[in-house]
Amino acid sequence: MARKQKNATADGNEYICPYCFARVDLGSVHYVCSGQTCARTFASTAASTRNGPSMKYVSSDGQNEIDYEKSLFYGKDPAGRDAVIAKNHIIRDSSGVCDVCRRPVYTRVCPVCHNLIPPGAEEEGNRIFVILGPKSVGKSHYIAVLINQLKNQVSAEFNGVLNAATDGTTLKYRDMYYRRLFEEKRKLLPTKSFEESNESREPLIYYLRIFDSDRPKVFTFAFFDTAGEDLVSSDRMMSLSINSFISKAAGIVYLVDPLQVRYINQRIHVDNKPPVGPDVSDVLNNICQIIRTNNKLSPKARIDIPIAVVLTKSDVLFKSSEDEEEDKVLFGQCSSLHIPREHGRYDQENFEQIDAELSEYLRRCVGENFIQTVGGFREHCFFAVSALGCNPTGSSLPRGVSPMRVEDPFIWLLNREGLQ
Repeated sequence: MARKQKNATADGNEYICPYCFARVDLGSVHYVCSGQTCARTFASTAASTRNGPSMKYVSSDGQNEIDYEKSLFYGKDPAGRDAVIAKNHIIRDSSGVCDVCRRPVYTRVCPVCHNLIPPGAEEEGNRIFVILGPKSVGKSHYIAVLINQLKNQVSAEFNGVLNAATDGTTLKYRDMYYRRLFEEKRKLLPTKSFEESNESREPLIYYLRIFDSDRPKVFTFAFFDTAGEDLVSSDRMMSLSINSFISKAAGIVYLVDPLQVRYINQRIHVDNKPPVGPDVSDVLNNICQIIRTNNKLSPKARIDIPIAVVLTKSDVLFKSSEDEEEDKVLFGQCSSLHIPREHGRYDQENFEQIDAELSEYLRRCVGENFIQTVGGFREHCFFAVSALGCNPTGSSLPRGVSPMRVEDPFIWLLNREGLQ
């Protein structure tokens, strides 16, 4: 585990949009008017007067206002049939007054993608964390279970509260994750590529507020459920604009499925064993290249974004050994993973013991090259978790979900940001 370093305080006038990851000057944002008729009035006035500058924001039939910026964000032609229609009139200056009804406006949106900027962004700031990993590593299950753990256990443990940023996040989590996994007890469906689905581009945004001082600490979680195939090369990440949110993240959780690691896969005896997956060192190296390119770092420079490297599905590594070869890839009774962390505070000793054990485990099972690649991050720590807690039977989970230590990597990342 690398030594904790104190982070510089972000400028209160700068806001990182958790949707498009643009760095926004809060003095130059756009606004949305709450008036129900302003958008139509704007469109009809611009169309009837043929106001040149305004016509780019009006549909071809002159009936609707077009959200030009959001259309571009979703890869749609603002002048085409699939352009995004503005539900409310958009004010593209910092006056704070609607140019149609002349009333004050208070709802701020990102000038790049027109997603909401929450009230209090200047005071609260935001720290955005992303979850990455190769295909079929368990990102969707990890995200689904982590959110449930943060909401129902961890937030209360650290005197805080976890809230969805929007109704859209609440509905998406309920319909795509919680209902299927926790109520129907079924595995989640594979994540679609950014290329195939706009839903994959829509993160689940949550605010975690910790009330441990006069001024609460606020953390923004932007959970992008990226498909593993979108991370196979730096060129593909660039073409899908995934590079923007990776390089501007405050922390990264990088997931590794032990059953996809060749050394482990060839020795462990379990049902429904997946095929050997892509080299986890190659995928992580692609991520490093993207960060270094975007943040203009030299090849030798260490990356300042903290990274938690996480063995997923690790419940299978606690099984009883069937032979000497399998014994080489299992965790024994003396593993530090059996020692529970202390609740209600950051348990540094426990995490350091786990980090040391897993560092040697991965050095043996994955290779020295992987450890060296992880070492390219100034702050890093190794963890082992299990989102489901059991091996599914086909697509069903007869015993439901029994998570193991899924919150550990995020508690470590939050400690980098001041959580005690």
